[in-house]
Amino acid sequence: MIHSSRTTDLLRHLAGRPGHDEVKADFRQLLIEEFGVELHHLDFERHVPEVKGRLDALIGRTVFEAKKNLDQEWADVLRRMPDYLADREQEEREKFVGIASDGLKWVVFERSGGELVKVKETVLDPDKANAFLAWLDGAVALKSALPPDPLTVRIELGGDSVAFRRANEKLAALWAKLKDDPAVVLKRQLWAQLLKLVSVAKGKIVR
Repeated sequence: MIHSSRTTDLLRHLAGRPGHDEVKADFRQLLIEEFGVELHHLDFERHVPEVKGRLDALIGRTVFEAKKNLDQEWADVLRRMPDYLADREQEEREKFVGIASDGLKWVVFERSGGELVKVKETVLDPDKANAFLAWLDGAVALKSALPPDPLTVRIELGGDSVAFRRANEKLAALWAKLKDDPAVVLKRQLWAQLLKLVSVAKGKIVR
């Protein structure tokens, strides 16, 4: 995928940890230019009186928190992010994702069981723009259509993706409720057998 020189410049600037305000500005510009987000869909500096603070940015169901140096301000992220996510989830009645970044380092969070959980993280390499943009798109789920290539599928649906974690959490909760139901147990056994057959068949094809 070919990106504009402007996108390349933005990524290089972000990787230099340009500071709180510039990280916000670059992130906003990146969303507009690379992801096609309209400016009126980006809510920056949203006041949240319940937690006595301001969200740096709110994009859909994603809370963004910019930092000058994420490692040095990690304690502040852990203190603020749970309240920001809880406030949004209580008001919207939907799950939200939190992203904290200093431009170079990017970390994705969510609330699970009332606790803040780190879902995944990455370090921005401007020379690997496709990988970073796919990672970011998987975190904030901005695009309505995604290219069906291996990189996108792995990041969107792989074991460290937001989608996988949420699906796995819901399935685990359902299994905890239904694990003693004979019909459910039988269906799971049959499914496991089918997966085993597919795995064996795949192995024969590979050989």
